[in-house]
Amino acid sequence: MAVKYIKARSRGKRTTILVDYKKHLTTDIPEKSLTRHIQNQSGRNNRGVITTRHQGGKHKRQYRLIDFLRSNPLKATIKTIEYDPNRTAFISLIVYENGEKSYIIAPQGIKVGDEIISGEKVDIKVGNAMLIKNIPEGTFIHNVELMPHKGAQMIRSAGSSAQVLGKDETGTYTIVKLSSGEVRKVLNDCRATIGAVSNENHNLINLGKAGRSRHMGIRPTVRGSAMNPNDHPHGGGEGRQPVGYDAPRTPWGKRHMGVKTRKQKRSSTSLIIRRRNAK
Repeated sequence: MAVKYIKARSRGKRTTILVDYKKHLTTDIPEKSLTRHIQNQSGRNNRGVITTRHQGGKHKRQYRLIDFLRSNPLKATIKTIEYDPNRTAFISLIVYENGEKSYIIAPQGIKVGDEIISGEKVDIKVGNAMLIKNIPEGTFIHNVELMPHKGAQMIRSAGSSAQVLGKDETGTYTIVKLSSGEVRKVLNDCRATIGAVSNENHNLINLGKAGRSRHMGIRPTVRGSAMNPNDHPHGGGEGRQPVGYDAPRTPWGKRHMGVKTRKQKRSSTSLIIRRRNAK
């Protein structure tokens, strides 16, 4: 099995489900030249003010420098498949013909010793990166750029993939269906990688106990309805009360839950053909 169930020696262990890393990973020692120290900000900005709540107290971690551009045209060989504490997907260390090393997001089915390459038009093989206009219809892809030469911004999380549907009527864009069901246009000169992202069983993980969340830097979240009225708009009242007659609110009185939050950027919104919730 790709996942493992922990023997129920305690209540926290009883429901724990984890990925069996020994069956996927080849090493637990990262490439030192491709790691950087990151400071634990605990959700605070440069003034020390908390701007993201419920963060803090996580385990120390090193950041792995991932090559999202894939601009090197030389052949590369997969050397390792490794765990990355900063993302849900596995990563792979690749070594180019000239000896240069870099990390990439590991695709599903990649193995140590496989050769990959990046170019304008290369073989349709898992791990190869190429311009999206040269990828055939029906192919599953990941690491999709939104702007040419900016690096991959979409389809980077564990088990995710997008599918190429074809070209649009102008010939400038390629139509892509995302894993959320959204259909959008992507410029032909953007780069994408063949295959789906590794660690497809990540959605089966059950941490089992609150302590494991604390190790990941996730602090507890208190329900607004459990607070006093001076602490939250949902607080107070005798007994349990509904959210309210108007709409759900944040602790600072702003509406949320069902309110549109996507910024109306012309470069992004105008290229969406069908939303994820469209029928």
